Amino acid sequence: MNKIKKGNYYRLKTKKWLEADGFKVETLEKTMRIFTNDKKVIFIKRDLWGADLIASNGSELIVIQNKTSRGDASKGIRELKSAPWPDNVKKWVVIWSFKSREPEIIEAN
Repeated sequence: MNKIKKGNYYRLKTKKWLEADGFKVETLEKTMRIFTNDKKVIFIKRDLWGADLIASNGSELIVIQNKTSRGDASKGIRELKSAPWPDNVKKWVVIWSFKSREPEIIEAN
């Protein structure tokens, strides 16, 4: 599984996990097309404000950065803290271990 497929898989897994808990979840990622000088198209994905997902259940708002290993958690925390989120918004780095049913959640507040 390549890096893009792995990221998409865990983002969808996080989305389904949160929706099962009563959250409404949306993706905060945009895809851009870049045209090179030799007429090739390159697709680049960028997270909006450092987050992969945003989730709300009516009483709380959570922005999520998915990571596939615990070693990348500090990078996810930096990405979430680089954006201008209000203090009442929860910032989570979600890490899925191989074959786990529940993710590990690190709060970046």
